[in-house]
Amino acid sequence: MSRVAAVADLSTTDGVDAEEAAAVPDGRRLATTLAGLAGLVVVSALRRLEGQKFPLWSDEGISLGIASHRLADIPTVLRLDGSPPSYYLLLHGWTRWWGDSATAVRSLSLLLALAAIPVSYWAGKSLFGRRAGWMAAVLAATSPYLTLHSREARMYTLVVVLSLVAAAAFTHGFVLRERRWLPAFVASTALLVHTHNWGVFFVVGTATAAAWCAVTAGPQRRAQVVDSAIAFVAVGALCLPWMAVLVDQVAHTGAPWSRRPAIGAMVVALGSVLGGVAVAAVVLAGLVPLARAVRRQPALGEHRGAVALAVVVLATLGAAWSASQVEPAWSPRYTGVVLGPLLLLVALALARAGRAGVVGVAVVAVLSMVPLGRAVPKSNVETVAQQVAGVVRPGDVVMSTQMEQVPLLRHELGPNLRYADPTGLVDDPRVADWRDAFDRLSAADPAAVLAPLVEGLAEGGHVMVVCPRPSATPDDLAWYRLMDSHCEAVHDALSRTPGLTRVLGPFPDPSSAGPGVSVVASVYERSVAPR
Repeated sequence: MSRVAAVADLSTTDGVDAEEAAAVPDGRRLATTLAGLAGLVVVSALRRLEGQKFPLWSDEGISLGIASHRLADIPTVLRLDGSPPSYYLLLHGWTRWWGDSATAVRSLSLLLALAAIPVSYWAGKSLFGRRAGWMAAVLAATSPYLTLHSREARMYTLVVVLSLVAAAAFTHGFVLRERRWLPAFVASTALLVHTHNWGVFFVVGTATAAAWCAVTAGPQRRAQVVDSAIAFVAVGALCLPWMAVLVDQVAHTGAPWSRRPAIGAMVVALGSVLGGVAVAAVVLAGLVPLARAVRRQPALGEHRGAVALAVVVLATLGAAWSASQVEPAWSPRYTGVVLGPLLLLVALALARAGRAGVVGVAVVAVLSMVPLGRAVPKSNVETVAQQVAGVVRPGDVVMSTQMEQVPLLRHELGPNLRYADPTGLVDDPRVADWRDAFDRLSAADPAAVLAPLVEGLAEGGHVMVVCPRPSATPDDLAWYRLMDSHCEAVHDALSRTPGLTRVLGPFPDPSSAGPGVSVVASVYERSVAPR
């Protein structure tokens, strides 16, 4: 099949798009498209505005803390955190303009989530025609994953936008053989690697799909191999400056709160990232027609594109799953890295299912509101800070037995306190130090750490102790059991310290299980000056 024929196949929907395009003037079609996309953006924004003003939670405190450093210092600071720099560099500039309130910092994530709607339309239309473009746009507008992460000051909506661009550019460049798209693939993929470490697994997924494209390219195999080599070497070259930091992060930072995923986690990931309703719709309405078409005409560009996108999704998840068997680092939120290719694949399946596909995407749009329910806050640190505002004063000590809460506490309580975790005073309380975190905290003696700090308090000085709400059970990970153990040790030591009296707390009630109750705090006061 000629390249021209392949391009034509990938640009139409069994003649429907071509007929519609011929019947509608260009100006009117453009106006209709812009109006439709604007409508989707507005409806999606109304859905995603809920929860924007909720108090920040620990991960968002970490985002703000890192972004608050000087621009040139952020890559170095990230040696402690385990993440790449792109999002934090972007957030640094964003907060300089808009401030660091919850609404201000989350508006960046919201803007990126809404940008995914026209990007999805462009990607779907440029590859599979207008109908697929609209299917992709509706899926992006109603995506539970994008809705959830549009409410958080984290990098995941940026990951999705980059994943969409990279998946579309990959399909154009490696399936359609439109070489002018290769620079876009290289740039977006390198940015994805610099935004989240799972971008490395996306590189594995696209490299696997590129190998499949080369093997099945027939007479163009040699050119395909050359293009693949050039593209992936270029990605590597753009990522090389960050590789030294990444290697250090892999060796010394991790996710002690994560378990090794079971094999079924990859299936669950598809539902969590796309939404269970969308998965059901594509299986019922679109997957069978698409599979039949692929078997019937496997050489057609459109169907090669479907297979290539599926390979990208499966190989990316497979690489991430395999790596997490060695060092657990699996979380459903990380799987947003495959939402781009997965969304395009689903849009194609629904577009090719005819009326059933239209019904399917309508069902997705209507029911997409149901799984999330109402947004609820994830943290009460802001409330705790307000309750102690008239008590703690500059120079007082704040001990958090959950080390990742320190940046958020510093954000809410201010820079004039001394912050500690079970290993000691934190040099830079704007950053959570994840280097060998479990080993350091296992060896820590928080009571011994507090002793000299308490001795140094003047009369009327305070120690504020912040613990995660007790919830660990014998079946929980050692990371969570360790937090509870340190909390007990700290309170036991402080209660036995002469001249120290608990004046506040514990608050809220440790048995509280309402939304957002993430920490419990107590404040001790030095009632007798040390001698």
